[in-house]
Amino acid sequence: MTQFEPVLIVRRLIVLKGAKPVYDERLHPGVNVIRGENASGKSTILNFIYYGLGGDLTDWSTAALLCSRVYLEVELNGMVVTLARDISKTAGSPMDIFSGAYELSLKQPANAWNRYPYRRSLTTESFSQALFRLLGMPDVSLEVSGNITMHQVLRLLYADQLSPVDEIFRFEQFEQKDTRDTIGRLLCGAYTNELYENTQSLKSLKKEFDKIDAQLRSLFVVLGKAEQEVATTDWLSAECEELLKQRRQVEQETDALERKMASNSSDPISMKEQTECYDFVKRKQVEIAKTKQAIHSLVLDIADSDAFVNGLKEKVNNLRDSAVVARNLEEIKFHSCPACFSILDSEEDALTYACHLCKTPYDSEQVAARIAGLVNESAVQIKQSEVLQGRRREKLLKLEEDLESLGKEWKSSAQKLSSMLGRPSTENQQLLRELQRKLGYIDRMIEDFDQKSKMAGVISSLSQRKTELQLRITSLDEENLGLRRAQQDRLNRAYLLISEEVKHLLHNDLRRQDSFENAKGLSFSFEKNRLTVDGESYFSASSRAILKSSFFAGFTAAASEEEFFRHPRFCMIDTLENMGVEEVRSQNFQRLLVNRSAKLKARHQIIYATAMIDPELNNASYTVGRYSTRDEPTIELWK
Repeated sequence: MTQFEPVLIVRRLIVLKGAKPVYDERLHPGVNVIRGENASGKSTILNFIYYGLGGDLTDWSTAALLCSRVYLEVELNGMVVTLARDISKTAGSPMDIFSGAYELSLKQPANAWNRYPYRRSLTTESFSQALFRLLGMPDVSLEVSGNITMHQVLRLLYADQLSPVDEIFRFEQFEQKDTRDTIGRLLCGAYTNELYENTQSLKSLKKEFDKIDAQLRSLFVVLGKAEQEVATTDWLSAECEELLKQRRQVEQETDALERKMASNSSDPISMKEQTECYDFVKRKQVEIAKTKQAIHSLVLDIADSDAFVNGLKEKVNNLRDSAVVARNLEEIKFHSCPACFSILDSEEDALTYACHLCKTPYDSEQVAARIAGLVNESAVQIKQSEVLQGRRREKLLKLEEDLESLGKEWKSSAQKLSSMLGRPSTENQQLLRELQRKLGYIDRMIEDFDQKSKMAGVISSLSQRKTELQLRITSLDEENLGLRRAQQDRLNRAYLLISEEVKHLLHNDLRRQDSFENAKGLSFSFEKNRLTVDGESYFSASSRAILKSSFFAGFTAAASEEEFFRHPRFCMIDTLENMGVEEVRSQNFQRLLVNRSAKLKARHQIIYATAMIDPELNNASYTVGRYSTRDEPTIELWK
């Protein structure tokens, strides 16, 4: 059977009460039936699966609250991992993830597991991010409601008993319409990585554009409108050069005057100011050298870390390719020796999984599990490295500012020292020159023009960057317009395929609802959370239950026929017998479900609960565990 991605297959469910397992059953691809009497714990099993996969659940049954921990062994795009969560009434419980099968996890130390919180932080990934990465699904972010989580995706994969039967999504208070719409588009394959990445880039670019625009407005206010027109960098440089000429001329006149005063004075000569100035210049030179060295070292660290991060990202992509190879490696056969071309023995090796050539035992599942672990480990390294890179860049910016400040101090002191060299002076003359420099109008003008020149340079740089950003934003907006048109076409295609699958189930339903027999069109809105058949939404209660069950099964079937869907080809149905659905009608639906599942192109999994299993399906090919009763419920707490 073909494997489309993403695909999620639950292979095993284990529930513990303390250290004791009270439920341990294996599941399989295709249709899985949880069967038993009413109130025997069937819904509790589906809730455990929902919770184990990342659903947020606090409304537990009494029996479930007596349990302590749930384990799920799952396949995510062929990679086997084990998920574990402690059962809690508190929302937002973390998840532990082990790269490999449950049995293997029992032989490993505790540190072989990785714990992920429910919510992400600046330095920590959430378990939704880890699971989406293994499933190859994008990490979608919304303006109002934040990031899409595994919990929110599962609400469109699990038709539970307690949610209103006329709504599509599992019930949740205070949800946003745009969240429902985005989840629907995502699972229909109408939310591409390229559009997502472009949208994220646009957010960042527009944020930078607004910031630069605000900075320019502030600078123009400071400079004044008149100076905006003339205060270019070249003009300010020319004005500053003219002031420097005037300053040199005044210094020459001051120097001549002081020498004349010195020749007629009997005051003692002092070199104190020159010495102090010289020492200050030397200190600044040392500080400048150290700062430059720190900058050069930091630049190299940043470049090296950028290369490391890019290497890790490439590694993650290569690991995903390796997972595909690992799944198919055991099928490679050599008919002749690649060294001497002799015909090889065609007898089957005694080992079930072994290299055809060297007979080394081969375990593709273990390889896939290791790949899953490496993917998540690499992702964590990327996250940590990017945080460190941000800190390095902040430090680099601070060092560059320090270097500029040190350079100004050194330049000012060097000019001062240059004017002092070879000029013996008295204490009174030193005081005279110091007062002259402090009160000098020319120095203040030079400093003012220097600041304005710097500001003009900043304006020029910001204006250029603003233009670049505007061009990039326009380009991405145009590109996104084309992508959205293509997405809408894909969404329309997905809606049509889902509608056809649901109509097939409705047309073959027992004759209980006239509008189902001759249904021409199914309409649904993820945003409005509603289903209609030929524009009609009012049906009998039992028919609403059949319609909702048909939608979840039809959505999974459509995704298993077309690769472009991002639906994980997995669903759980606990609405099959809601609202008084007759036994004969339920069993008819079950047969339709199994027959359609057998013909689907791609691997998938449908799990449903029933108290009225069709006798033809009551065998190990479809059922999970034993038939539960009120006296012997699904959770074996009495043992």
